[in-house]
Amino acid sequence: MALTVATNVSSLNTQKWLGISSAGQSKALERLSSGYKINKAADDAAGIAIALKLNVKAVSVSKAIDNGNQAIAMLQTAESGVEQIANILTRLKELATQAASDNNKTDLSSLEAERAKLETEINNIAQTTKYGATGVLTGTATLTNTDSLGPSDGVGAIDVTSGKAAVYSVVYDHGTTTFTLTDTTHTTSQSVTVVEPTGLNTAEVNFSNYGIKFTVNSELTGDIAAHAFTVVAGTSSFDFQLGDKNIGSDQITVSIGDFQVSGTGILSAINGGQIDTKAHAQTFLNNVDTAVAALNTQRGTIGAAQNQIGYHVANLNSMYENTLSAESTIKDADYAREMSNFTKSQITMQAGIAMLAQANQVPQQILALLKG
Repeated sequence: MALTVATNVSSLNTQKWLGISSAGQSKALERLSSGYKINKAADDAAGIAIALKLNVKAVSVSKAIDNGNQAIAMLQTAESGVEQIANILTRLKELATQAASDNNKTDLSSLEAERAKLETEINNIAQTTKYGATGVLTGTATLTNTDSLGPSDGVGAIDVTSGKAAVYSVVYDHGTTTFTLTDTTHTTSQSVTVVEPTGLNTAEVNFSNYGIKFTVNSELTGDIAAHAFTVVAGTSSFDFQLGDKNIGSDQITVSIGDFQVSGTGILSAINGGQIDTKAHAQTFLNNVDTAVAALNTQRGTIGAAQNQIGYHVANLNSMYENTLSAESTIKDADYAREMSNFTKSQITMQAGIAMLAQANQVPQQILALLKG
């Protein structure tokens, strides 16, 4: 081997391997400190792309699991209200049976009074059974037969989405600027005073007792004769997103009917029924049976939806676990392997430093030749 002074090839070669050892040690330290074997795209461009997709899916599936658990909680809330209504129907059947017998004819007024109170309580339960601020037993009412009530009368819109099913009549007294809404089905009414709007302004007339709102405009300048309209009970439809895709298999829809005592809801059979006479009580017996059958059908729908969502959530939990496992395989550091690599790099780096010192001493050997 030639001995040269200008270029120390041995030192350069040793420095190269020392740099490789240093880089290996730095890489191992990075992975050990972060917990990931892929910390930037340069480490594994394809791997980091796949890991990101898996992470996004895992996060979305996790939220879908939350949605499913909340959906079950909402349906359980609905079922608890239905259960209490079922208990009231049981009591109504008992009262009707008692009233249908001649030996209780002196108690008919008391029995009828209790029946009316229980009917009111059914409505109260239906209206107050909510998940958060969302009513689950009142359905979404619709408006029919508006009797030409509209913009020419100064009424721009009628909102009945939270309304009680019934036939209504509304009048407006311009002199007192008062709207009066009458529930002709149950012979009750509510009056609301409004400030008549001008120009492009509008005002809201809120009949809070019935869940009905009017929006009035500047055309409201005179009396409005009685106008009739009908509010029909509907169902509340709840859509639950139980997956990470906008597809039907990742979505479940549950419809729950209106449990208020009205002419079109789940309990329409007992609407208007009385037990003030034996004949009425005998008719009411069959009406309660019809209402119970309708309630059981709706209750079965709620229960089936809970089971369906429960199975779906169980599958999501498995999917979440497997997705995280796949991401871990791609991205997570193997500490045993990385510690082994770190130790290897540390030893070779220490050896490299020692050898570099030796390589740097090689040119000193030329002095021996010069002295000779």
